[in-house]
Amino acid sequence: MSALLAFEGVSLVLGGTRLLDQVDLAIEAGDRVAILADSGAGKSWLLRLAIGLVTPGSGTVRLMGVALDVAPPDVRRLLRARCGVAMQGGSLLGDLSVEENMRLAIGTGDWSKRRRGERRIDRLLLEYGLEQAATTRADALSIGERRRAELARAFVRDPELLVLDEPFEGAFARGDMLEAQVRRRIVPQGRALLLLTQDRALAGRLCERVYRLERGRLIQQDAAVTVPDATS
Repeated sequence: MSALLAFEGVSLVLGGTRLLDQVDLAIEAGDRVAILADSGAGKSWLLRLAIGLVTPGSGTVRLMGVALDVAPPDVRRLLRARCGVAMQGGSLLGDLSVEENMRLAIGTGDWSKRRRGERRIDRLLLEYGLEQAATTRADALSIGERRRAELARAFVRDPELLVLDEPFEGAFARGDMLEAQVRRRIVPQGRALLLLTQDRALAGRLCERVYRLERGRLIQQDAAVTVPDATS
């Protein structure tokens, strides 16, 4: 089975700083992998590389088996559409409502596909407690609402791979609830997950493989926290 996401000898240097140094990583269907990194260590660049928003200085990133550095822009967009992404800084369009941002994520397609997407949006708005904020512009949301909207949107297209960067940051009292919801949507369906975080305990709870990014290199860690059964 080919990996959904693979980093093959990937290096990245920005502003004279080597953020990534010969990184090798493969994530297959059903894998749940966490990368721990301190602020500024380069984990957000891993997300951008994973979905083809930037090109590595050397090495190759493959998404769904396709080398992103040689793929045309339209192919990269189609590959990204098979992923669910939540960026640490957020990527909702501020002048659109929560519901409009989620509809935008559905994209174009035949009527039946769009109808399925609309039903999924309704379920996700309810699941993430956003039904009252559905028509609110994204730039008027609280920090916690924004994180919930980002996570809900990540699941709109029924993704094969989730790439989440500090997904519960700013969620405060709802953090445990959001974590449980994300687990329920990942584990039973066998979706793959790449989690980028500073939270060692969270990494251990959600993921089976844990790495630390140190001086640009990935060092495998023990997953010290047992991942609960998805039905619990």
